[in-house]
Amino acid sequence: MLAGQLPDGFVYLRDFVPDIQQDIRYATRNNFMRKRLPGYGARECVLTETAAKALGKVQNAAVAEGYTLVVFDCYRPQSAVEAMVAWVRHGKGTDPDFFPNVRRSDLIRQGYIGAKSSHARGSTVDVGLDLLEGRGSAEPQICSRQDRLTVDFGTPFDCFDPASRTASSAVSKKAQTYRQTLVKLMRKGGFKNYAGEWWHFTLRNEPFPDRSFNFDIQRR
Repeated sequence: MLAGQLPDGFVYLRDFVPDIQQDIRYATRNNFMRKRLPGYGARECVLTETAAKALGKVQNAAVAEGYTLVVFDCYRPQSAVEAMVAWVRHGKGTDPDFFPNVRRSDLIRQGYIGAKSSHARGSTVDVGLDLLEGRGSAEPQICSRQDRLTVDFGTPFDCFDPASRTASSAVSKKAQTYRQTLVKLMRKGGFKNYAGEWWHFTLRNEPFPDRSFNFDIQRR
């Protein structure tokens, strides 16, 4: 493919819903592996066209309630999935920023990192919410960092801890309410939440349910 060209059925989210904020972590060092992952040649959200259109409807509903969506990861190349798996299998210990209570070697077994990832199918998105106006104060969190661009969900994106389970009661009532709001908005837009992570959603009627992709995300 030419630089920036995508396979049939895939689009850059920015071309469809430019007002959704993008904070694509795996194209930077700001992630649990602390390095840019294979296949992330640009800080761009790529999705199937079907998922992008559905997310656009979610954004419209979010804006009507005073929020905007913030995406952290979208399509994930299979090469990045494999790099994550190898990283888990060759490590030990914990990390206060990302997995303070779970050993690195247990992240796959406990469901925080998938040996197979729905992200590689192109219709899964990691997403949060931010207020269109102002921002409330953040509570102390399990992982020792905060997401600068979102409301307080009790744990930041990619905090691999039981407190990140969508229905966890280990976070504040305010954080629980934000999680419930996000799930409600995404469900109405046709997305299903993964109960182990408040930020992880897959389009119910995804166009490629049985196919993983491995093209690089490139600058246009």
